[in-house]
Amino acid sequence: MSKELGIDEQVRYIYAALQHLEHGRSTVEISEELGVSRFMVGRMIRRAREDALIEVVPKITDPIDVRLSNELASAFRLTGAYAVIPPTNTLEHTRSTIATVAAKLFPQIVHEDDIVGLAAGRTILEMCSQTTDLPTCDVVQLTGVATADANESMRAVMTLSSVSRGRMFPLHAPFVTTDVRSGEMIAAQPAVKQALKRMDRLDRAVLTVGGWPNGAMLADQLRQLGELDEVTAHGVAAEIGTTLLDKDGNALPVLEGRMVGVSLEQLRRIPTKLVIAGGAAKQVAVLAALRAGLVDILVTDADTARFALENA
Repeated sequence: MSKELGIDEQVRYIYAALQHLEHGRSTVEISEELGVSRFMVGRMIRRAREDALIEVVPKITDPIDVRLSNELASAFRLTGAYAVIPPTNTLEHTRSTIATVAAKLFPQIVHEDDIVGLAAGRTILEMCSQTTDLPTCDVVQLTGVATADANESMRAVMTLSSVSRGRMFPLHAPFVTTDVRSGEMIAAQPAVKQALKRMDRLDRAVLTVGGWPNGAMLADQLRQLGELDEVTAHGVAAEIGTTLLDKDGNALPVLEGRMVGVSLEQLRRIPTKLVIAGGAAKQVAVLAALRAGLVDILVTDADTARFALENA
């Protein structure tokens, strides 16, 4: 056990810690002033923190659990992770908080002349509505239309394209077709073919994760087609782009040839994939996407982050 520091030592240790942590002075500079080695300065700073002689208070203005975020990034080897703290655990507040943080983060990862892929979803639409400035970039719609209102599904792409001042590549196609032959015919249409081809060259992508069966747009569409139970029986736990995953992150080729949008191979080739998703209904799905290695940067809620860490 370390001996108790005298008052003179406490003052010196606090001084060294404040000079380094608050004023940004190097340990070498402080060591020269105090007449001790830089290694001793390092020990002084560490001891000042361990003995609670100083208090380090984070000043980040956004509602982010910094410790939890770093643990999540480390556990799944992510480029970045942001575990947000919504004001309440309602789906509306969770979605809104994730979208707000994502809207601040997104412009920082986009570069001039990038080709950006954008999936559908309410959280992504809300993120786009809060994004006010972007480098010039092309925007590609990553999946076909999954709702009765085609304009609603394309609104995110149109909103972001107006901000980025680049070209827009919408995907005028359904998310899932009735059969493989229909999927082939739709994919062969010139406008659809152009968008799908553009997905080979994506630099960045913003995606959400659908949680099965109650938190996914595709599941809603399959429910209307009377196919939901049959597809769910294969063990589907999540959807990301047009890829279906089981809870362990394994890809399931259940609807192969019938979904229109970014393929698993194209997804894997994208250098930076920003995934924004959260809420109780998506916890298993987010974990599946992490296990599949389809996430580079994640913005989620603190409860989902803790769930992922507990099951890492």
